[in-house]
Amino acid sequence: MIAYVARDLTTGACLKAQEEVQLPAYSTIKVLLAAAFWRAVERGELSEAEPYAFQPWSSVGGGGVLRGFRHAAKLALADYAHLMLAVSDNDATNVVAGFVGCDRVNDLAAELGLRQTAMRRLMMDAEAVAAGRENYTSAADLAMLLEELATGETLGPAVAGPVWASLERQEHLDGIARYLPATASYAGKCGDDSPAGRYAHDCALIGEGDRRVVMAIMTDGAGGFEAVSRTGAALYEVLGQA
Repeated sequence: MIAYVARDLTTGACLKAQEEVQLPAYSTIKVLLAAAFWRAVERGELSEAEPYAFQPWSSVGGGGVLRGFRHAAKLALADYAHLMLAVSDNDATNVVAGFVGCDRVNDLAAELGLRQTAMRRLMMDAEAVAAGRENYTSAADLAMLLEELATGETLGPAVAGPVWASLERQEHLDGIARYLPATASYAGKCGDDSPAGRYAHDCALIGEGDRRVVMAIMTDGAGGFEAVSRTGAALYEVLGQA
């Protein structure tokens, strides 16, 4: 199954299929968590400069760079938020989530009308998954979130600015970005259930000249990131002809 939404913000043309299907979010939930973090900073509830000492023994593994540290490292919360998006660091994500809390994330999802989205666990929390607590979203919700960050009024520049600054430095480019034209830019976040290989997702803002396209693709047993890449390229081409 491939679910997607692709919307050209310049022309308004939109392609979508299975967009309301709720699926495990994996690392795509980090975009909403980042928005909730910067919203809390904007409101004075958290300080982006607050230091936190990461201890290597507490690493949960999976994606990221903190898991390879040999000694304790003190970073500001904003830097953990950047690592969470740019390199999909799971340890950094859990640090940020510990300060933000799932309630703030889910309240923001409700405020933005993200009906299929919920954060119910930390990264790599096998016990939570076994107990039925999973993070969920849909292609429609991911696209709506990115469009809000790109053009909306609910999340202003104090929130959207730092989120995009990190997404533009994304190092995982094996999804939508792979087969885009060389002249196109990609700012996005992928997520998957590696090493199981059942789910592969990506969501992004694609820019090329004056054109901007929001795209969200989620797959369930449909060929991994190769399917995401080819679907993304096809959607981008069709929208360009609309």
